[in-house]
Amino acid sequence: MPEISKAQLQKVSPMGEAKVFLLYADGFSQVLDLAPALRGPVFEPLKDPDYFSKFEIDSDTIRWPNGADIDPEVLRLWAEKGNVLSQDETDAWFSSHHESVQSVA
Repeated sequence: MPEISKAQLQKVSPMGEAKVFLLYADGFSQVLDLAPALRGPVFEPLKDPDYFSKFEIDSDTIRWPNGADIDPEVLRLWAEKGNVLSQDETDAWFSSHHESVQSVA
């Protein structure tokens, strides 16, 4: 698999439920279902589709009014894989690619 680009996130559109359309500056796009990532107290409000759709692009990732966000490198990895990976799979990918990222769960 090619290395993940640090391309800038240009557009995010809600696609219903917990799905988003992501468009990056390098032309890469993907519809991603973030439902599997909505675990824990900070992500609980995002299970409400109305609240979920209140995100904005901030520092190349998506951020919600309550402060919830997803690390931009993790978001790009998941987009390139086509689905949300488990915490263990995400950590393993970054470990094997010599990058560090804080826990996303």
